[in-house]
Amino acid sequence: MVVVALCSYIDQKIIESEGKWKGSDKVRDIPWPEELVFILDQKMLGDIAHAKEQYYKQVSDIQLVNYAFTSFGKLLIKKQKLHPDVFVQLSLQLAYYRLHGHPASCYETAMTRRFYHGRTETMRPCTVEAVEWCRSMLDPDCTPSQRHRLLLKAVSKHDKLMKECENGKGFDRHLLGLLLVAKDQCLPVPEIFLDPAFSRSGGGGNFVLSTSLVGYTRIMGAMVPMVPHGYGFFYRIRDDRIVVACSSWISCTDTDAEKLCKSLFQSFQDVIQLTAAAHL
Repeated sequence: MVVVALCSYIDQKIIESEGKWKGSDKVRDIPWPEELVFILDQKMLGDIAHAKEQYYKQVSDIQLVNYAFTSFGKLLIKKQKLHPDVFVQLSLQLAYYRLHGHPASCYETAMTRRFYHGRTETMRPCTVEAVEWCRSMLDPDCTPSQRHRLLLKAVSKHDKLMKECENGKGFDRHLLGLLLVAKDQCLPVPEIFLDPAFSRSGGGGNFVLSTSLVGYTRIMGAMVPMVPHGYGFFYRIRDDRIVVACSSWISCTDTDAEKLCKSLFQSFQDVIQLTAAAHL
C-alpha cells in the first residue's frame, strides 16, 4: 500500500502539471553519484542465488489477470444506495460461492489511520449474513424480495464490522500481539492458535480470499494468494468502472483467477439488477 500511495501521489502531480515540468530550469552543481561496492563472501552469494531461484519458481506459478468492468461504476452503485466497497466485497462472496460451491475465509484491509501510527486491521467479509444471501441468490425457489432483504442484512453486517475495525475494535491484530508476546517471552502458545478452526477461519495468514481496495484512484496494485488454494484480489473503483487484479497459483487445479473474475462480473450484474428491481 505504500507503493500504491506513492504512485497515486505521483499520478496526481502529473495531472496537476498537465504532464509538463513547471519547476526551476536551473541545473544545480552537485557531485556525481558514486557506485557503492558491496563485498560479498561465498555464503552471501549462495543465499542470493537461492533467493533468485525461489523467486523465479514462484513467479512462474502465478496466474495473474487484470480486467476492467466497464458496464457501470461508483456512480450507479451509490444511486442504488450501496457503498461501492461493500458492493464489490459481497459480489466477490457470491462469485466465489457460485464458482466453488461453498464459502471461504476472506480478508479485507480495514484502515486505522485515525489513530496515531495506526495502520490496518483485518475485516472478515465472509459473515453468516453474507453466506445466507449467497445461498438465496443460487436458490431458484427464493423470490427477489427475499434475496434483497438478505442482501440488506449482509450489507448492514459488513458496515458494522468495518466501522468496528476502523475504530480499533477488531480482534485479529490483538490476537497477533498475544501470539508475538508469547513467542518473545518463551511462553506456551495459547491453545487457540493451535486449533485447526483458527487456521480454517483465516487466522495465521491463511485466508482463502485476500482482498484490498486500492482506492478510488487510477492506480492499481496486485498481490499473490496467502494459501495454495486461495486468491489474491486487489481492486479500484472509479465513477464508471471497477478494475480488478486477481491472482491464483497455477499449480492448484481447484482455483482459476480467470474464472473467478468472470463469475465476479456476473455477480456485479446480478446485484445491481436485484437492487434496481427493488427500487421500482
